[in-house]
Amino acid sequence: MLHLFSKDRFHESVACAALLAGSLTLHVMWISNLLVVRVPFFTQLFSIVPSIGPLSGMYAKAGLTFLSIFLISGWYWKGKDCSHHRRSLLEFFLFSTLIFFVMTIPFVYSFSVRFE
Repeated sequence: MLHLFSKDRFHESVACAALLAGSLTLHVMWISNLLVVRVPFFTQLFSIVPSIGPLSGMYAKAGLTFLSIFLISGWYWKGKDCSHHRRSLLEFFLFSTLIFFVMTIPFVYSFSVRFE
């Protein structure tokens, strides 16, 4: 198991799968965060461990999202040439990171949109 960390490089399909999974997981996290803050039903739904609160469910959802997308896209790209996807996946990851930081800034939650 530890020999995986001593490799000089990883396969391109693994890197592309990780970028795609990370990007989509960031989108899932900011949407989940917005729903937990705005809708009490989602606050209760994501509270897996009551002492931690909805954060436990959000991290569990993020882990499952990353793992499932990583495995599916890694299986799809296994043994294929992914060089034409590198730039677009990197741009999507940078865009996802920017959107995540913008959408989790506290002033975003001061909007008056309410779900009742």
